[in-house]
Amino acid sequence: MSPVLKVENLRKEFRARGGLLKSSPPHVAVHDVSFEVEQGQTLALVGESGSGKSTVALMALGLLQPTSGRVLFQGRSLISIRWRERLALRRNIQVVFQDPYGSLNARMTVRETLTEGMIIHGIGASATDRDARARELLADVNMPAEALDRYPHEFSGGQRQRVAIARALSVEPTFMVLDEPTSALDVSVQSQVLNLLRKLQREHGLSFLFITHNLAVVEYMADFVCVMKEGRIVERGNVEKIFDAPAHEYTRRLLRSIPSTDPDARRLDSRIARSWS
Repeated sequence: MSPVLKVENLRKEFRARGGLLKSSPPHVAVHDVSFEVEQGQTLALVGESGSGKSTVALMALGLLQPTSGRVLFQGRSLISIRWRERLALRRNIQVVFQDPYGSLNARMTVRETLTEGMIIHGIGASATDRDARARELLADVNMPAEALDRYPHEFSGGQRQRVAIARALSVEPTFMVLDEPTSALDVSVQSQVLNLLRKLQREHGLSFLFITHNLAVVEYMADFVCVMKEGRIVERGNVEKIFDAPAHEYTRRLLRSIPSTDPDARRLDSRIARSWS
């Protein structure tokens, strides 16, 4: 079976800003990055701020043009396809951003937010059909139907992120990029959102590219891990390999940075697994 997403030798350079008489070399944000995401699996791209992981995510979404390299989604290039083909592919690729306060349009009700993508992609035979689907989506993310006519400012951060997840699901994607989806939330809310994402992945057969700086959530969410440092992947492997026998000192340092009251404990608090009922 071919991978859902295949990233080959991605490189991204940004032109340095200098004076009129200066010629500075470009800043290389991403160096020769390659990885694959299989159907129904989660690949975590891990690194500190400035490691290049978010730049890779933007290129994987087709929102940023790489300097060189390829991004293939279901065997098709996201870089060279025409606009109409890109629109069709966008239905299959969705993203959940870090900030639930900024990712939703403050002037749109939840109903409008959830049905906008359906209208663009021709989902639902009528407004009644789309409204019914919006109600089902809210139920999927454990939100009441009464939320449909409310605005983002009326919800907590965790509730807004649930709405953002429902919006991503509204066009029936097969692949989702999760860009630090819980880092702006309280710890107790983080666990609820992580459990929700895992539940939805099982139910819908979704593939995830999970972008994070926090290894504390990686073992719970991911099947495979790529560790990034200064624009390069310095270590990769399945979760057991990365957590049980990290080969790179940078990976070991990230693991040591995970907060814990038990100096021997490194795995995600079991309350995440218990909090979903």
